[in-house]
Amino acid sequence: MKKIKIYLLNQKYEIELEDNFFEYLKDDIERLNRDTTLKGLLNLMLSCKYESFQNEKKMTKLLQKIEKIL
Repeated sequence: MKKIKIYLLNQKYEIELEDNFFEYLKDDIERLNRDTTLKGLLNLMLSCKYESFQNEKKMTKLLQKIEKIL
């Protein structure tokens, strides 16, 4: 487990994350700590949601291809 500090909207939060999950989120956490404005938080959330949306589209296409094969 890794303890990290996040500064968000003039408040400090300390959370614990699994090491592998921390490595996965490392860039987003650094970006969040650099830009602590509400706009920065909104941009981070939207970029994560967009990435999730794109991955979901890819998975749907992959599942459709697999269903055709089976």
